[in-house]
Amino acid sequence: MAAHKNAVENLVVFAPAVLVAHLVGVSSGVTTTAAILYFFARLAHYVVYTAGIPVARTLAFAVGAFSTIAIALAVLGWL
Repeated sequence: MAAHKNAVENLVVFAPAVLVAHLVGVSSGVTTTAAILYFFARLAHYVVYTAGIPVARTLAFAVGAFSTIAIALAVLGWL
């Protein structure tokens, strides 16, 4: 349940970033790669969270967070 709750909390930040990027027409290699990385990072995070592997969990979380930041920066025109 904790892994699911964490995934939902992160989706609340990621989904609006992607929706805004779509609405303003920002689509590039950065946004595409970031979205793909986010998906696989969150999948990995769920698996390692459930398995109880703390270092891998932190790394997967960080990749997902940086992916969201990359999309937000692309929307702002900084990438």
